[in-house]
Order: sequence, then structure tokens, then C-alpha cells
Amino acid sequence: MAEQAAAFRPSVARAAAATAEARGRIAAQHESGGQGWAVCVLATELFDAIVLDVWEAIIADLSADDADLVRRSASLVAHGGCGRAEMAPWSDLDLMILHNGRIAPLVADVARRLLQDLFDAGLEVGQSVRTVGEAVSLAGGDATIMSSLLDCRRLAGAEEPVRRLQQRLRKALARGRRRHVDRLVEARREEADKHGRTVFVLEPNVKRSPGGLRDIQLVRWLGRLAFGAENLPDLAQAGGISRADADALRDAREFLMRIRNDLHLAAGKAADELTRDQQVRLAAARGLESRDGLLGVERFMREYFGHTRRVAQAVDTLLRSLRRWGPMAALARGLFGHEVDGRFRVGPVDVAATSASLPRVAGSVREIVRLAELSMLYEMPVARDTWEAVRAAVPALPREPDGVANEAFLALFAHPTKVAAALRWLHDVGVLEILIPQFEHARNLLQFNSFHKYTVDEHCLIAIERAAAFASADDWLGVEWRSLRRTRPLLVALLLHDIGKGFVEDHSVLGARISREVATRLGLPEDEAEIVEFLVRRHLAMAHLAFRRDVGDDTLVVGFAGDVGSPEVLRMLALLTAADVSAVGPGTWTQWKSDLLASLFYKTLGILDGDGPTAAADRTRRELARLVEDRPADDPVVRLTRDLPTAYLGATPPERIVEELGRLGRLSAGGVFATARWQPETSTVAVTVGTREDVVVGIFHRVTGSLTSQRLEILAADIHTFADGHVVDHFTVLDPDFTGEPPADRLADIAAAIKAAILGDRPPEFAPRWNPFAPQVRPAARQPVRVAFDNQSSLQATILEVFAHDAPGLLYGVAKVLFDAGLSVQAAKIGTYLDQVVDAFHVTAAGGGKLTDPERQQAIRAAIEKAVAPITGPA
Repeated sequence: MAEQAAAFRPSVARAAAATAEARGRIAAQHESGGQGWAVCVLATELFDAIVLDVWEAIIADLSADDADLVRRSASLVAHGGCGRAEMAPWSDLDLMILHNGRIAPLVADVARRLLQDLFDAGLEVGQSVRTVGEAVSLAGGDATIMSSLLDCRRLAGAEEPVRRLQQRLRKALARGRRRHVDRLVEARREEADKHGRTVFVLEPNVKRSPGGLRDIQLVRWLGRLAFGAENLPDLAQAGGISRADADALRDAREFLMRIRNDLHLAAGKAADELTRDQQVRLAAARGLESRDGLLGVERFMREYFGHTRRVAQAVDTLLRSLRRWGPMAALARGLFGHEVDGRFRVGPVDVAATSASLPRVAGSVREIVRLAELSMLYEMPVARDTWEAVRAAVPALPREPDGVANEAFLALFAHPTKVAAALRWLHDVGVLEILIPQFEHARNLLQFNSFHKYTVDEHCLIAIERAAAFASADDWLGVEWRSLRRTRPLLVALLLHDIGKGFVEDHSVLGARISREVATRLGLPEDEAEIVEFLVRRHLAMAHLAFRRDVGDDTLVVGFAGDVGSPEVLRMLALLTAADVSAVGPGTWTQWKSDLLASLFYKTLGILDGDGPTAAADRTRRELARLVEDRPADDPVVRLTRDLPTAYLGATPPERIVEELGRLGRLSAGGVFATARWQPETSTVAVTVGTREDVVVGIFHRVTGSLTSQRLEILAADIHTFADGHVVDHFTVLDPDFTGEPPADRLADIAAAIKAAILGDRPPEFAPRWNPFAPQVRPAARQPVRVAFDNQSSLQATILEVFAHDAPGLLYGVAKVLFDAGLSVQAAKIGTYLDQVVDAFHVTAAGGGKLTDPERQQAIRAAIEKAVAPITGPA
């Protein structure tokens, strides 16, 4: 930029050089350990000087009369972060030129040149030109503009317009204080919703995510509006927040500002997303090493979430104090509330300990649990003064609660649809970790992988909320939830299911041991303790089978049924699985996964209730016989029904079988049929391919290549080879090109492409799939491609799993290797978790046996890794 500036006006060249020098000074102060806020103040001062120099150069180029008019009638105003002196190294400059309206054309010319000159100097500018009346009017209707102008300050020009603007803003705020507070809160809520809705997201925005810098700014704005407080200490003095909250906000502001400065300097541009690669870099820069089962980056993010959690709690405290009753809440409780247990007042807007009993309540785990119970039962928040007293008293509470406190805690689970709120509040104030000390390790713990969107503690609490929602669901999950005689073991298991994470040992095994310790500590009955331990130890088993295995393989389902042992435990495990998966992150639970889980659940339930593993196939055979009973014996459909594979019968509706067999029977020698059908119940496309296995070799990899070349995302594949050599393959795919049902010509194109791929020799071509909402894969998040062989789970086939990052052509590349290795694919399941893919193939070697030779396994593993690496990119 400095070289380019040589062709500009001298003032622009000076500004470009000054900008480069300023960023160098900012970086030097940051790298020398400068505090975050001090670096921001330095950046603001340096950029102010550059802006003023350019401004004065523009004024100097005007005629004397015009220059005098601008100086007397217009003001250059900084607002937003620039006005607050919170400029990060690459922040936009928020500038406004205020004028009296009589020199609008002249001011417009000045504004155009100011914007152009600052841009040419390498600065990003958000600029507006307003009269005082226009600014006040816009602020009155837009909370974002109002919040920005609350922090305005004059940089140059006349003082009078700025003074009038500030005066009129104060009057406008005084007339509609409540309205403006509500608008500010709603605008902040909308902004936060776009960046995760919760503090505990995988890649937070340091500025805009919940608990970030914007929330700290919100506290300051609300403090000014509602309490007349200009800073956090004044707000604490006025009673808006506690002194502890003020200290926490100050510390968080410094922590977050320093991170934001670092992100800007590392990127060489405005960058507020704390991406996984940046998390790794920052953790290393702080010397945080991996230890005790935790990566250095996980330790860093635990500190990050510790700060943002406290910010979110402070915001919540302030917002509750600003609710409708405000300072009248205590009077309202006395007039309209009712007393409970002689120690609590309930209603009309909150639940509180009475003044006389507050020390007793805050000093007892049992009483705090009772407070949480009342808040849960009446669906009212805990009053702010009670909340603060409890939170302040928790560090001094005994770490070994008595049996009465444990009984009271377990009693919360008698209200399954409400218990999550009570658990969340107990966790927020620190009492949950007294009742369950092992839960302290889960606090703010982010697992640095591609699967989870939230911290461990937040994930467990969300999972309980998801499970509670099943109570009113009208699908199979709702039916099974309402069939449960007891829900407490399930809910306790959900609370504890990931408690073993963050250690070296397998988290399911360790978690099961911890859950047994917790059950003993809480006094859970032995039969419930056994169920909780089992659910925690096996909480991944059902998802593993449903999403990564061919449940048409009866040996898998029979083995699973024997492991579970009872319909009640099966029902709990299914509900836990659904809640667990849906709590991983937005969009992770789909109708497709629900159907897969339901299929496994009901097949297993049938075995536990006395049906054999082939019961579904037997029922289909009987229904097929009825459907074709009026056809002659030599009808192709009748002939084909006589020796159908059990897996095909168990997975395909009878009417669909008749249709597909009819298509097979009408095929000419060397013919192929392909259909693509919309499935509205799962929002997927069902693809069916039929031919004979001697038509062409490598049908599976040819079809996968064709589907991928059509930009389709393959979810599952079932390959059925009949005794007479006919083949019917079923694929389930997503079409990202359409949000609903694809048009008929699109489905026809898919079918045509499949037939061309089977009968032709042209290799497929894969275009990148662009999805602006999908997680971006970054080098720091990549793990090496991993290939695993399982010869224990199935009696008939080897289960080969490929773990890799999602990319177009991935499945085709693996399928081609399997074909070249002479393996036959019986079924495939493709699971995608955020940006991680787990492809599972049920394969057999030539002659139908398993793949047991270690050397051959290693050769196939190496071939897959070699084929997949160029597709997914380097680890």
C-alpha cells in the first residue's frame, strides 16, 4: 500500500505510511505482552491521528470560505468501537459527519473524498453523513444505531452539533427508556442467535457469540440507560450488577480483547472467529501443553469458556434485574407471592429466599436444591438477590453433602420434562459439582474433534433437554418415551454419559466406572445404578450399529439384543442415543437417522420379545406370496420371488419388491434399470439399480462415482445379489441442489447418469460441493485417514471402516480400491458428523469368505490411504 500511495496525494501517501507504521507499533506492543485494552487504546489513538491528518488536508484544499463553513457547521464524529477507544488492529473505522443541513452538498463532497482517501491509505471505513435530526431519528428506530451513537465522540470540527446530538439522544432515551432497553436486548439476542445461541460453541466469534465482547458492551449500554452508570464500577455501585460480576467482566474484557488483537494481527485483516486452527496456535503461543488426557488447545478453550460463561451469567443477572418488576420485585413478592416451607417466597415473577432465611438457604446444599426445585416446579427464575447470595456462598459449602441433600437432588428427576432447567441452574452456581464432584472436570471442557459442537457439560445438559422434548413428540421416540415406567435412570445416564471425556482412558469405560461411583454417592437404588452404568458404558453402541453397520446382518442384531438384555433397557438406550446425537450440534439429528435408529430398535425389540431374527423377512415372504398368488407359475416375478436374499426381504417393502422384480424380469440381455424416487418422509432420494452381475464388473463403484458426479451425497447403500445372478442395489442419497423435492427431470437425469456409468467406460468427474453453512475444514482440525477392519461383529462379512474428512469423490475412491482388490461389497453406511465421514463397508473376499489375511489387510489399507489422501487433502 505504501508503494501504491506514491501516486496519490501527499496526504494519502502520508496516511498509507502512517497506517503501516501504526500497525507495526500495535503488533510490537501486543507481542511485548501489552494488555489487550491498552493495545486497543493505542490503535485508536494512532488511527485517530491518521484520520485527523487526512481530514485537515481535505479542509485545506477547500476554498477559504468553504473551509470556514465546514469548520463552523460540521463535525467529524467517531462512534461504535472507534468512539469507545476499542479499536482492534484491523477494525473498521466508524465515522459520521454531522452537519446543520444547510451545507449538505459541500459536506457530501468532503465525505466522498474522506472515504476514498482513507480507503486508499489502507483503512476500512464505515461512514455516514447526517444532520442531528436524522441521526436521532435513525437511532430511535434502530437499536444498533442507538448503541453505536451512545459511544460517540468528536474528532474534529464544530462542537455544537455533537453537543446537540448527545443532548437529544439523552432526552429520547429518557422518554422511552424501557422501549430502548428492550430493543437493545432484542437486537443483541438476534445477533447472538446467528453465532451459536450458546456460549459453548466449537468455534466462537470473540466479538459476537454469547459471552463475547458484545455482551460486555451490552452491559455497559444497559447500565447507562437504566442506571445512569458510565462504567462497570459505577454500575456495581448502583446495584445493577455485583462487584464480583464487575470484576469478572473486566477480566473477560481484557482476555477477549487480547485474543481479538491476536486474531487480527495473525490474519492481517479483521478476523473475530476463533477457528480451530487459531485455537491451536494460541494455545501453543501460551505454552499450554497436553497433559492428563487434555490437549493444550482444550485447556486453552476451557479458560476461554470460563470467561465467556461468567460474562453470560452477568448479562443474565442484569437482565433479570431489568424485568418488569425491577426494584419492585421484593414488594411484589410480599403482596402477591406465597410462602413455602417458611423460608421461600414464590411468585409473582420469581422464587426467592426470605430475607430472614437467606443465610440459611445459601449455606446449605439441601436448601439450594430445594430452591432449584421450586424454581423448576413453578417455572420461575431464582430472584437475583438470592442467586447472588447462593453463588457467593458456594465456595465455602462442605464438599460432602448429607443423605438428605442427595435424596432431594434425586427427587428432581421425578419431573423429567423440567429437570434440565434445575440442573442447569445448579451447575451455573457451582452446586452440581458438589453433588457430583466428577462433573467439575466436564465444566467448560471442549473436545477438540469434528464431532461435537458444544463443551462436554453443555452437551450433557442439552441432551437432557432433547430427551425431555420426546415427551410431547408424535413420532416413535414420543411413543417409546411415554412407554417408559421410569425415566430417572435414563436422565441420570444422559447427565453422566460423557463424564469420562478428557482423560487418556476410553471415555465410555471410564465413564461407566465414574457413573457407578456417582450412583453410590447419591444413594441410587442398585437396579437403577446398574442401568445407569450400562447406559453410560454402551451409550455409543446403538448409534454405531444403526449408522455404521448393516442391520440386515442378523448376527449383529442378535448379538446386540443379547448385550442389552431387556426391552426397558433397550428403550432407554434408544432414547439416550437419539438425545445424544441431537445434542451434538445443530442439524445433526435428521429424519434419516431417526429411521435408521428406529429400524434397529424395533428389530432388536422383536428379538427380545420372542421373534426370531428373520421374522421380518418371513412376514415379507408371506405378503409376497399373497401379492403374486394370481400370477402364473412361469411369471418372471413369481420365479424371482422363490429365492430372494433374507437381507433384501427384511429391508424392502413387499410392494416395492414386486415392482423391482417386475423391472428385472423385463430386462433384455445386458440391460440395466435405474430409478430415482423422492422420499418425503426423510427428505432423501431413493435410488434403485437392477441388472445382472455378469453385465459389467464393478457395479458398486461405478454407481457411487455416478451419484457423486451428480453432486449427490450418499447416505447408505445395500447391495443384494440373487442366487440366479440378478443384482438389485439400493442407495439413499441427499440432493443438496434442492431444498425440497427435486423436479422430475432431475430424477430422470440421475437415473440416466447411472445407466451410462454402468454401461460406459468414462471415469466420473467430481465438482466441489459448495455449502456456505457447512463447517470449513482447516489444517489444524484434520486427522489422518484411518482404516479399520472388524472380523468379530459379523459372522458373514468383514466390516471395513474408513475415517476421513468429507470430500466429493471420497466414497468412489474407496469403492474403486475395494473393487480392484477383488472384494465384494454387501452393504455400506456413510455417516457424516460435521466435517468428519465414517464409511463402513460389509465386504467379503472372493468365494464369500472374510478378509482375514493381515498382509492383505495392510495392502488394502495402504491403497485406500493413497487413494483418499489427494481427495481429502493433507492431514
